[in-house]
Amino acid sequence: MARPRRPSWRRLAVAELHRILAPRAARRTAVLLPVAVLVFGLSKLLLHDADASGAWRRAEERFRQFQSDVVEFGLPTSPGVGPRQFFDDPRYVMETLSFADLRTLVTALAAGAVLFGIFSGGTDWSSRVMLTLAAAEPRRARLFATRALLVTGLSAAVTASAGALLIPLLLLAASLRGVTTGLDGPYWAALTSQLLRGVVLVALLALLGYALAMLTRRTSFALAVAFLYLAGAGRVFGDRGPRLSEYDMGGLVFAVLNEKPVIPMEQSDCFAGPGCEAAHVDLTAADGFVGMLLYLVPVLALALWRSLRTDLG
Repeated sequence: MARPRRPSWRRLAVAELHRILAPRAARRTAVLLPVAVLVFGLSKLLLHDADASGAWRRAEERFRQFQSDVVEFGLPTSPGVGPRQFFDDPRYVMETLSFADLRTLVTALAAGAVLFGIFSGGTDWSSRVMLTLAAAEPRRARLFATRALLVTGLSAAVTASAGALLIPLLLLAASLRGVTTGLDGPYWAALTSQLLRGVVLVALLALLGYALAMLTRRTSFALAVAFLYLAGAGRVFGDRGPRLSEYDMGGLVFAVLNEKPVIPMEQSDCFAGPGCEAAHVDLTAADGFVGMLLYLVPVLALALWRSLRTDLG
């Protein structure tokens, strides 16, 4: 009796891609996400004003009030304090604000990537479709790896596309309602680096969600485990000193997306004291990725082991 023909990797990848994108929620997200990025980018035109004269007047009024309070209440002051310290710039300063806005976008996509990975890996277990898929492709390692690659690849592509859509909108806001000075080569290199790091970050978190779903084999259970795992790991690191306390997921995400380099202690003017130590415990982007792997690798290894070595029923 002839053995059933196994699908090629290309056919398997196409079939799995269709399965991942088949749910209605995935199709709606594909439509709504670009709209959300457009709204977020264009909102900068409404939230900022190119005319800074009114802000300077308010700053001068606050400074005069501050001076009167100093005289009336005997408050300490410094010779360097002036209206500049009370000035809230209403303009969209691309050189500084774009990094925070890009970080906001990538952070939101990172949270969504965990959910995307969980639903991509867990839906077929809940519906028992995984048994049929395993019969069609008995090489479990290839099935596991194919969907993992698709989940991470799609998440990375969506993040890169969203960033490429947002940056021109921010540049438009800076041109019409702000300042475009300082947009030199080092600036664009730093912004591009932040986006690329964000792409890798989102891909890793999508893979983490997928691994949790493949390990637990239930979408609802994977969602609960994801919350407990990330919260519990943060508690474990939290009492291990000022540096390890930043190894919770929030600290790692910020470290990966931080556009400012961390100043080494030996290169700073700070010498001693708890405040000095706290100013230099920030993690670098490399530390952030190492922390991400500490979260990901054990779950991924256990999920792969369970997929290869245990019964699918």
